[in-house]
Amino acid sequence: MTNALHDLMTYRPAILMHLTSIAEQFDKLRKSSNNTFLEYFEADDLKGIYDVRNYIAHDYEGVNLAIIEWIIRHMLPKFKEQCMKIIEAKP
Repeated sequence: MTNALHDLMTYRPAILMHLTSIAEQFDKLRKSSNNTFLEYFEADDLKGIYDVRNYIAHDYEGVNLAIIEWIIRHMLPKFKEQCMKIIEAKP
């Protein structure tokens, strides 16, 4: 993962773009009338992922890669677990 984040041509831009996209999709859910899915996620986590989106979008060249790596290693698995709970709970 560290090597991918240091690849300026392919992997880093893709990773940062995907993190941005994740945040934007959560924001769309938040703004929708049917946002019951968000109950599975902690409000601070949702705010954090959107803050990261803003950080990436407004300071792309100055992004702290250690923070991005921490998010990938610790937050994305947590989000995945929460998404799996939603899938399993769906009738």
